[in-house]
Amino acid sequence: MSITRRQFLKSGMALVSIGLAVPSVFARAVSLAEREGGPSAARDLTLVVVQMAGGNDGLNTVIPYADASYRTNRPRLGIDDEDILHLGDRIGLHPGLAAMKELWDAGKLAIIEGVGYPGPNRSHFRSMEIWQNANPESSGRIGWLGRWFDAYLAADPHIFRGINIGNGLPLSLVAAQTSIPSVAGLQGYRILAPGKPGTETERTATLLKLYSGYPVTSPYAALLEATAAGAYESSTELQKGSQDYQASVEYPKTPFGTGLRLLAQVITKDLGARVCHIAVGGYDTHSNQKPVQASNLTILAEGLRAFYKDLEAKGKASDVLIMTWSEFGRRVQENASNGTDHGTASPQFILGGQVKGGVYGEPPSLTDLDQGDLKYTTDFRSVYATILEKWLGAVPEDVLGGGFPALGFI
Repeated sequence: MSITRRQFLKSGMALVSIGLAVPSVFARAVSLAEREGGPSAARDLTLVVVQMAGGNDGLNTVIPYADASYRTNRPRLGIDDEDILHLGDRIGLHPGLAAMKELWDAGKLAIIEGVGYPGPNRSHFRSMEIWQNANPESSGRIGWLGRWFDAYLAADPHIFRGINIGNGLPLSLVAAQTSIPSVAGLQGYRILAPGKPGTETERTATLLKLYSGYPVTSPYAALLEATAAGAYESSTELQKGSQDYQASVEYPKTPFGTGLRLLAQVITKDLGARVCHIAVGGYDTHSNQKPVQASNLTILAEGLRAFYKDLEAKGKASDVLIMTWSEFGRRVQENASNGTDHGTASPQFILGGQVKGGVYGEPPSLTDLDQGDLKYTTDFRSVYATILEKWLGAVPEDVLGGGFPALGFI
């Protein structure tokens, strides 16, 4: 079967990381090129996934201040009532989330309580794996969003239909037949000549000439050409978009803020992004939790507020849905080091222009515990199912392998 460069580019496989890992690209490209196509997502909307890495303490994030057991279990670590951002007569936000309280007041923030899964695992790595492949009983190396890409966007021609901000691709975006780039920064995402700054143009021309000179009768000629051209094209598009991008707000001068600004650039420049992923770490608070978590949540909230306001000013806020997640919550009782140890369920935030603000799910009990940990009340796959069906235009069972009740936050 012969494959033209246009056909290959249309398949979407031209997008690879600038490292040009050709052998792995070949395997995926050949498989995808042989497909006739597949279903496409119904709407051109974008999901932004924000990982709060380390296991965020949910009880000091969305605070059940009216429950006496909160104070009993956290005599030193509990947030003072006068500092809590009250959302009603039962719960409130950590004071570090003041910037997100603005989105709550505008009806653009949803809180999902007690999110977890059956048989919780308290290992960072295993629990992250479960959240990212959406199967507590499997160690599969394909992510839930990777399955969506393969099933619904195999024929999408956009070079940035998925993008990760960071050095390594998260498992959630790993697909069998689709390549998604990880971009640590604009300067790194280009074809470089090591040790020779300024020679990118020369090296790029040489690389493209090398690939275009590959014998056209060879079985992988079109694939090689598209791989090089796609890497060059994606790099060029991102650099070009950065040169004339004017943010409508001032982003926080943090790595998270910088990464969100780059995502805003990709989204507002209409580069075709359907799923974006960005992580912010530091949530493994075994000791000295109060100042550490306060700083982390402030970075999160101020970054997300700037991102939303920027999108809103550019008329894109209604096209973007933002979902936070963390691999687990923390234990109900504080430890002897003024911190908390690995736990289970925790809240999730959903925000965006089409979000129906409010509280969803059932609050977990602070007295009916599982070995000192919260019992989850909302399966995280219900959150995924809602997003897949109502935002990404998918049949949730296609991706999750089973049915989970949808929530009403969209």
